This record gives sequence, C-alpha cells and structure tokens, in this order.
Amino acid sequence: MNASKLGPPRETGQDPSPPTRRVVAVVELLAQASTSPLTLAEICRELRISRSTGYAILSTLCSADWAVRDPLSGRYTLGAGLPSTPVNTPVSRVLREPLRRLCSAVGMAACVSEVQGGFIAVIESAAPNSGRAQVQAGQRLPFIAPFGREFVAWAPTATRREWLDAAGPVNDAYRARMPEVLKEIQRRGYGIERLSGPLVKVYTALLALEDGNEPDPVAARLAGAVADLTIVDVLPDEMAQIEQCRIATISAPIFDGQGNVVMSVSAQPYRQLTQQHVRRIGDQVIEFGEHVKSLIAQQLLPADANPVTPASR
Repeated sequence: MNASKLGPPRETGQDPSPPTRRVVAVVELLAQASTSPLTLAEICRELRISRSTGYAILSTLCSADWAVRDPLSGRYTLGAGLPSTPVNTPVSRVLREPLRRLCSAVGMAACVSEVQGGFIAVIESAAPNSGRAQVQAGQRLPFIAPFGREFVAWAPTATRREWLDAAGPVNDAYRARMPEVLKEIQRRGYGIERLSGPLVKVYTALLALEDGNEPDPVAARLAGAVADLTIVDVLPDEMAQIEQCRIATISAPIFDGQGNVVMSVSAQPYRQLTQQHVRRIGDQVIEFGEHVKSLIAQQLLPADANPVTPASR
C-alpha cells in the first residue's frame, strides 16, 4: 500500500466527505430540537440542503431507527437506535455544528469563548467553507479590561470595578468612557472590537506570553496599553463613522437560565463594514446566543456557569 495515500486529503480547507457532513448536520439538528420536532421542509431550510437530499438522509436514519417520523404530523425526532451521547460530551462538540451554521449565515469566521481561571479561552472556532478562523480554539487572553466586555456588561458593579482595576493605571478618558461602553453593550446586546495596529500587536504579544498559568503583571500592562492607545468599542454617536473603521470582532453574551453570562460568541469580520452590516451581524450573534441558551435549558449543554472573575493584578 502506498503510504502517501494515507492521512488527510491533500487539499486543505475542504471537507473530506460533504455527504457525511450533511448526515451529521441532520442528526445534530434533531438533537438540538429534541423538544420541538421538525418537518422535512424545516430541516432542509435550516441546513440549506435540497428536499431530495434531506428526504434521502432522513429515510436512511429512520430505517436505522436513528430518527422517527410521526405519521400524523410528518415531523422528525431522534430515534431509540441512536447510540447514547455521554453526559460529559465536550461543550465544543455540541456547539460545532451551530457555529458552522452561524459562519455560513454571516459569511465569516466565528468563535465561542468562556472565562477560565482569569483567562478568556476560545473553546470552539469555525470558518466558512472549512477555512481557517482568525481566532483559533485554544487561544487565551487575560480577562482584564478592555477584553471581555460582553462578559461584564451585565455583571454586578463590584465585578465591573475589579475587571477595570486589573489593567492598572490608564488614562482618564478611558476611565470615563468604559462605563458608557458597558452601558451601550447592554443596550444593543453586543460589543464591537475595533481593529487597529496597537490591538494586533498587543494581541500577538499576549498569545506569546500565555504559559498556562494565571496572567502576570506584564500581561496586565499590555491590556492596559490597549486601553491607552485605542478607542474601545463604539458609542451611539460614533456609529455614523463606523464605515471609516476596520472591525475585528462583534461579540454577544450567552446566558444560562439564571441570567449569568457563561460564554460569548464572536463573529470575526477583520475588515471594514457598513452600519447595516454591523447591525445585521450583531442581530445574528445575539440570535446564536439565544439558541445556545435554549440548549442549556434543554440540558444539551452544561448549566453550571463558570464564575466571571477577572484576573488579578
């Protein structure tokens, strides 16, 4: 056997088996809609597949008892023959297919993050057409202002103050701006990260410094450099000038049933956008957050929130 024929396909960035991917997508969609059975038309529309393809997949799943069709309503649910999913299934695996659909809808890469021990950690990322996301799963930033605004915009005052203070001394203009920024994020439902030279340099340096331990004072001062050298987020009277800015990310919180922010979702344009485009993407990441909240409510995702605790100085 020729060893060169083993391993992944030579053309990177392509799904090795699109038909298999479609089957997986159907099963995952049925799992997510476990309390609301779906019709063939709804499944095909959600996954953007033809009716004939959807019918063929569902017929095969039904024949294997992986899916069941209600003869009266014509709606599909998961069948008893599907192997049980372990209760400790990684969150990233459950979110993988919904995140791919978000990428397809917004036409750009996206990621989901959570707070872990003083860091904002990317737990899953995806890009359209199986491309490479700008922000990769596994990357971490210190949970220090101005990073992670969508996590603290809904937090108690004491948590906000601790998050702001973690960056150390910063200029007065930034100090005065941040309460207004957090208020605006809470009002519109998502944060906007402007793309700038200082942001890219600090982001690169922080990734290089990350060693798996708690953020150190150097990381804190680098976060403070973003506060000192950039304009953080976008306030209402600045939206008219948004088309003159390049946008790095548009991020929305993901809540659990108790109103705690347990994760965030970020679209990654990394380019200039119109006001309408920014708002449309903002609406879509908010919608994604609501969908994941429903998965938590259905116990398809863990409901235990990680404490939102900023990194220490």
